[in-house]
Amino acid sequence: TFIRPGADPNHYVGIMKVNMETGRQQILHSQRFPSNGAVLATAGDLIFWGDMNRRFRAFDAKEGKILWETILGGIIQNCTITYAVDGRQYITVMTGDGAAHTSGKLALVPELRTARAHHAIYVFALPE
Repeated sequence: TFIRPGADPNHYVGIMKVNMETGRQQILHSQRFPSNGAVLATAGDLIFWGDMNRRFRAFDAKEGKILWETILGGIIQNCTITYAVDGRQYITVMTGDGAAHTSGKLALVPELRTARAHHAIYVFALPE
């Protein structure tokens, strides 16, 4: 795996939104560390996304401002989900090794050392 020539290695991964009517593209967030998880967009204009550097974030969907961030015990894997119980909304994300992490380091980001054998499910309640 490699970064295409001319790409900025500190900003080659991120989140972009596309206006489906105009085709206009807007970068909301960019960074060095890749992700193994999916992006979750909510009807409340929030975006949730996590990366292999164990950062799990909530973004404002309009401008990409980071509204909340936490560091988890392992790298974010699979899909982030949302659900509600008795009117309270929750966000759930899983962490773990994943199939791509047999050596504990990545070729594109050699300084990143991934947590090994940290398989967990994290659940966060959104403010009421």
